[in-house]
Amino acid sequence: MKLAQLSLISIMLSTVLTGCGEAESAMTQSPVIRPVKLMTIDDNVSHHLRVFPAKIVASQQADLAFRINGELIKLDLTEGQRVEKGTLLAQLDDRDAKNALLNAEANHDLADVDFKRKKEVYNRKLISKAEFDTAKATLKSSKAALYTARDQLAYTRIEAPFSGTVAKVNLDNHQNVQATQVVLTLQGNEQVDVSIQLPESLLMSLKGISFNDAFNPMVRFHTPQTLALENGFNPTMSSTGQSSIYPVKYKEHASKVSPGSQTYEVVFTLTPPKDLNILPGMSAELLLDMASMNNVKQPVAVLPMTALVRTDNTNETKVWRYDTESQKLEPVSVTVGQIRSSGIEIISGLNVGDQVVAVGATAIKDNMEVKPLRWERGV
Repeated sequence: MKLAQLSLISIMLSTVLTGCGEAESAMTQSPVIRPVKLMTIDDNVSHHLRVFPAKIVASQQADLAFRINGELIKLDLTEGQRVEKGTLLAQLDDRDAKNALLNAEANHDLADVDFKRKKEVYNRKLISKAEFDTAKATLKSSKAALYTARDQLAYTRIEAPFSGTVAKVNLDNHQNVQATQVVLTLQGNEQVDVSIQLPESLLMSLKGISFNDAFNPMVRFHTPQTLALENGFNPTMSSTGQSSIYPVKYKEHASKVSPGSQTYEVVFTLTPPKDLNILPGMSAELLLDMASMNNVKQPVAVLPMTALVRTDNTNETKVWRYDTESQKLEPVSVTVGQIRSSGIEIISGLNVGDQVVAVGATAIKDNMEVKPLRWERGV
């Protein structure tokens, strides 16, 4: 009886073990195909554009102040108000200045009459030359006092030296103002400056070449329409149909390096478009077309940092290129260029139409079988 039970147990164990072996064998038979996100190297003109963060600066700006002390009696301006050249912006109490002018005019008239009388008498040899010279000097002194009084009266007024916008009002009416105390800031409307920091390598390549011809500079503003397009939307175009990219002209560049970096300030001039409200202090992007530079090697593509693999032993930079026929990856050595906000430039090693792994390149192995990751709409 016991012998029969032992035989039955041994048969059951062998059946269980055989089933486990078949299950393990079935699990190891199916190979794992890794999904990868690919990007195609296309012939996009944007690869030739270098984008620099820019700041809008007033091309013409003046801090206006009085040249004399006094009480402010007229200042009816608001910040952002547009004014024309010659407009009265602010005025001091001018009663004392007017009285001083009347007194100077009276002294000048009296000195002028006295000089004319003594000149006639001197010509008749009835007075000495010393008396004539004294009358002549008195007339000049009274004339200088008259001009000074007129200037003092003019100093009670601040008029717009150019057409522009009131950027800042620092005082209120009926305050006592000291000489040279800034009353308001006026900025010109006709043009604005676009300022960027440019690497020394680009400035060195401009010897004998004008900036406008070399780079065809343009400025781009992030309007609500361009922001929508960048995020995949297609809003209805405005009736004006104007683009957010505008041409600019080179104005000047600094000859002294900016503190803390090997860059130099370069300034461009922009005539503000009528359909866009551009104010000093706003941010923008300056675009430089590097394709026109014959002595600068152009990038083939701009890849994210996650697409690059750095080898320690050979000090090479590689990417994984996808072969559509074999559905496998192969390493390709590339030459990198400048680092951009969107990634790093690839100068050589790739061709237009190549597909490379965009994310997780460090986790890929040679001859690994992969499948392209397809993104469904809405995911």
